[in-house]
Amino acid sequence: MLGENYSRIVRGYESGEPAAPDSASQLLVSVIIPARDEANSIGSLIPKIKESLSGYPHEIIVVDDGSKDETKEIARSNGAVIVSHEKNLGKGAAMKTGVENARGDIILFLDGDGAHDPQDIPRVIAPILGGEADLVIGSRTLPESKVSISPLSRRLSNNLASFVISVIISFLLPLATLFKCPVKYIKITDCTSGFRATTKEGWQKLDLISQGFQIETEMLYEAARNKLAITEVPISCNWNSELSRLSIVKDGFRTLKLLVWKLLNNAKRRM
Repeated sequence: MLGENYSRIVRGYESGEPAAPDSASQLLVSVIIPARDEANSIGSLIPKIKESLSGYPHEIIVVDDGSKDETKEIARSNGAVIVSHEKNLGKGAAMKTGVENARGDIILFLDGDGAHDPQDIPRVIAPILGGEADLVIGSRTLPESKVSISPLSRRLSNNLASFVISVIISFLLPLATLFKCPVKYIKITDCTSGFRATTKEGWQKLDLISQGFQIETEMLYEAARNKLAITEVPISCNWNSELSRLSIVKDGFRTLKLLVWKLLNNAKRRM
């Protein structure tokens, strides 16, 4: 656990292509895919993940979150471990269920809709393997990021949300915790990215209560509260609104409400 380096954000992983795994990087990577009605994409996604992690010990866990189609059957036929929710419980619930069933030292989350490029997985886990981060966000907005479809409304809402969480964890969180977290500006560029990795140890420190999309921003808040090292790296993405079930207004309001509630609770505990 890197702890004291929690506020250092790396604007892209600058060491070029991630090095091939050696004896120091033989940690088990658990890839967790929250999936709901992703039969059209899950069958091609899993083989790509296997290819990208061919030199790494890994497991692939698909959490079928109440799908009505053949997501579960297709994922199983491609060699993934399947964990199922009988009904839809939400992305946050699916992520938690996945971790509960994971054996890995590194937990990597990837959306099941095919928006992310599995070839970026070594880049996303590289800062953890190098001892530089506890939580890595695959950012779609860094200069080196490659986004094939980028709707203006999604970009603007994500930029606003990322600015808000940056202010909250940089200034409001230190105030709420009576400066247990040092005041230092932490610039987050893509708080809603579903492509991210964390150490298992780091995940266990996060007090996550969200069952929905809010969990992605809540992870950043909790990581900062626990003084974990947060890093961003550029990724490739098809940022297509049609692939996402995220509601900009509704989920944005729920996220802000959750963060305010957490800030107030942290402040009360210090009184």
